[in-house]
Amino acid sequence: MAKKHIQKLVNWLYLIRNGMNIPIWSIAVFMTNDVVSAKSLQEMNLDIPTLQASDVNDVQAEFVADPFIIRHDSQFYMFFEVMNKVSGRGEIAAAVSLDGVKWDYQQIVIREPFHISYPQVFKVKDDIYMIPETIEANRVLLYKAKQFPILWEKTSELLDGHYLDPSVIEYAGKWWMFAGTEERNLHLFAADTLEGPWSEHPSSPIITNDISITRPGGRLIVSGDHLYRYTQNCYPYYGISVKEFKVKALSETEYEEEEISQIMSGTQKDSDWRRDGMHHIDQLRIDDNQWLVAVDGHTFKKSNYFVWKFNRIFEKVFS
Repeated sequence: MAKKHIQKLVNWLYLIRNGMNIPIWSIAVFMTNDVVSAKSLQEMNLDIPTLQASDVNDVQAEFVADPFIIRHDSQFYMFFEVMNKVSGRGEIAAAVSLDGVKWDYQQIVIREPFHISYPQVFKVKDDIYMIPETIEANRVLLYKAKQFPILWEKTSELLDGHYLDPSVIEYAGKWWMFAGTEERNLHLFAADTLEGPWSEHPSSPIITNDISITRPGGRLIVSGDHLYRYTQNCYPYYGISVKEFKVKALSETEYEEEEISQIMSGTQKDSDWRRDGMHHIDQLRIDDNQWLVAVDGHTFKKSNYFVWKFNRIFEKVFS
């Protein structure tokens, strides 16, 4: 617990050093011919975000982040975190698009009495599920669409404990879940079915005490013959960049991976919406030669909400 408090203190000291600013996140969506690499991202025109706080019209939004996309009934749906200025908690909202280019904000679709974010959404046969981050509830929860995309219900508790950004994939005949912790570890779990029971891999935690590669940063994908995972680099401060790893071996008894590269980071350009960092990527295969990609990025901005935000973190850390 001491390490968790120290890292939060480091993050806030960084903000104070940068003029008592807070990160304002926005989202960009684009098409690409292959999975994203650092080179391909540099070639994309991402000067203007696709979705930002000002697009949210049913709550007072501080920022939008953590986008996940799904295709359903010939339309694209994006689910993402909205930070509600009034409640001080993350909520899950939806946007819709016919072509993947123009997106229309819909509404908040999940609101809980605890912070909720990172809404990984996916299909299993004819059903649509979501596993968001619910660390403040001390559980990993599974939601199922009761009336897609606006009505969701909790169907089961997958894991008990404080896990950051749980990311799942069905691969090689099993379900796998990668999840970070505030102790800077990366845990790996497996199950025969989505509902579980889930058991921890014998090599888990597969990475320990490394804040630069242990917090998931988006959906796991399969490209070619390999599984890839994405991780947030939270050093020297939260939300600075995203790294890509290739999983070389994954079974009930073994795990091996190698780092490929850093694929996303801040541009350091004045007035750029992603100047100070990026921390999330979602890649949806449209066909053999096309992917729909959603990313987020942030810039530090002065805000009247700094004192309010600091008080909220202070209360959570020391309560």
